[in-house]
Amino acid sequence: MTTSPVRVGLIGAGMIAQVMHLPHLLELPDRFSVVAICDLSLGTAQAVAAKYDVPQVFTDHRVMLESADLDAVLVLTRDHARPAIDAASAGKHILVEKPLCNNLAEADELIDAVAASGVVGMVGHHKRYDPGYVAGRKAIQCLENPHLVRLHDVIGPNSGFLEHYDLIRVDDVDAGLLQRLQQEHLASLEVAIGSQPEPVLRAYQLFLGLNTHDMTILHGAVGLPERVVSTEIWAGGRAAAAILAYPGDLRCVFETAIVPGLRKFDESLTVYSPDKVVSIVFPSPFLKNAPTLVEEWEMTENGYRESQTTASYEEAFKLELIHFHECITEGKTPHTPLSEARADLALLIEMIKAFRGSE
Repeated sequence: MTTSPVRVGLIGAGMIAQVMHLPHLLELPDRFSVVAICDLSLGTAQAVAAKYDVPQVFTDHRVMLESADLDAVLVLTRDHARPAIDAASAGKHILVEKPLCNNLAEADELIDAVAASGVVGMVGHHKRYDPGYVAGRKAIQCLENPHLVRLHDVIGPNSGFLEHYDLIRVDDVDAGLLQRLQQEHLASLEVAIGSQPEPVLRAYQLFLGLNTHDMTILHGAVGLPERVVSTEIWAGGRAAAAILAYPGDLRCVFETAIVPGLRKFDESLTVYSPDKVVSIVFPSPFLKNAPTLVEEWEMTENGYRESQTTASYEEAFKLELIHFHECITEGKTPHTPLSEARADLALLIEMIKAFRGSE
């Protein structure tokens, strides 16, 4: 069993590495030691490594896995499958940012690699570690005979919440390499949903980039549905809605959209039962330590009652890293395992296939 601090390398030195993972890793020196950073951009990797005092820099994750003395790897690239599979096959514990993969074949290969190596495989669904979400999930699971779930996620560009961060990005990656990687990216999406019109492809990219968050909070609080009743996609793939059916009389209405001209973050999970409603309301993840709120409405013997609970100001990304460390050093089972993320991905693919214009 690995003893702390866990020696960790980062594959990907972009926004999520700089805003979330590196600062929180450095706040946990008894648990983690960041020893290497890998990015396709040498200039970015060098500048980020200098800022955070990381000793080793690489531009090829395979070289990093061979050369650096690592216990674990955080996969923070756009496309996660190849570096995550390579890291697991090299015997490194992995924390993979969402989405797990772009298609189910990639997910299955990654799950098999983790099982063969016996390493920890965990997905970076940080909202599942948020104390507000945990409190709200408990309240939802106490509801009797819920009949409606509303899963809502409408946001503006992330840039509206990133202006106060000093982000580093050096434009020094070969254009030919970027073009090849883009072609591979699109090919991996086609494996999942087939050849689709541009609006449907854009909707699937929205699902992967944004709505994997929604699927995991739904999965953790209510479970996954047994079927997709219908899906609508409009606004050029920038808006979508679906009806999801659970056993019995429970249905989920899912709705998502991008509002490109507005600094807006509006995400919530609301569950309705005959005598009580519970809603979990999420802030932008880029407003660090902003609380996730639990709102409840119910009838009591004294009349109608509304309440709002702030469970904690703890940062979910940091709690996620602490749990990753516990899985490595104490043998705990990840709260967000690869298998759950695969099921979420399968649901998103089924939602695309349920759209009448995807055939």
